[in-house]
Amino acid sequence: MVTTRGRSANGEIPRVPLFRISSKECLDSPIDRRSDFYRQQALLQQFQRGKLKPQPLWTPPNVCTFARVALVPVFVLLWHTTHDYASVATASVFITAALTDWLDGYLARRLKMSSAFGAFLDPVADKIMVSTALVLLATAPPAPISQLGMAVPVCLVIAREITMSALREWAAASGSGAHGAVKVNSLGKWKTALQMISMSALLVLRNADHLLDTPTQDFVEWHHFLTWCSWLMLWLATGLALCSLANYMANVWHFFRYPGLPKPH
Repeated sequence: MVTTRGRSANGEIPRVPLFRISSKECLDSPIDRRSDFYRQQALLQQFQRGKLKPQPLWTPPNVCTFARVALVPVFVLLWHTTHDYASVATASVFITAALTDWLDGYLARRLKMSSAFGAFLDPVADKIMVSTALVLLATAPPAPISQLGMAVPVCLVIAREITMSALREWAAASGSGAHGAVKVNSLGKWKTALQMISMSALLVLRNADHLLDTPTQDFVEWHHFLTWCSWLMLWLATGLALCSLANYMANVWHFFRYPGLPKPH
């Protein structure tokens, strides 16, 4: 048991328990951030006494995350190759990375192997791969999409991701319920699904005309039609991304205006 700064209404110094005392208070509950220092010190002392073991890094979920990071340079190299099937290979790497994103989360839940390092690296790996693919698509979009037409949604998506990363970091440091206000919601999941599908399609269609020696007019028309559909789907994902950002901002706006005070119900 340790004390924190500040006094209650009756003048007594409130005490924050280190370990579970009820169903609502436990070691990792988002209670007053001032107690974070004491919880971390308690864990550090236990670690120094040999009561805690370090979490393993090479768990199956983390291996999937490491593989997703390792696929980024492979993706870039395939993008710049001149082979006729380069677009298909590039899209295959991107889809594989998207599947590992689902797989590591599934394994972490199924095997109960969640770790602090995995929680840190998983979103970082996603953003690295997605940002790399978006930037490359903006530099050489599939016909008939112009560079400007592709650059606008790309800039909006990347700006949204940077803003969300900063918002989550601020919420984690603020406590007082702000951290719970930026948890992933269904709107963000729909955004991610549409974004992955549209980007995969755009990557396949980037040089799809090279798959045929002499593309017919019908093939070119269908290629352009599918490209426009994929581009519109990317814009839809961008719209959902901006809506989800607005939703997150609305959830934490109270904590911007009244730092440290819980949000009224």
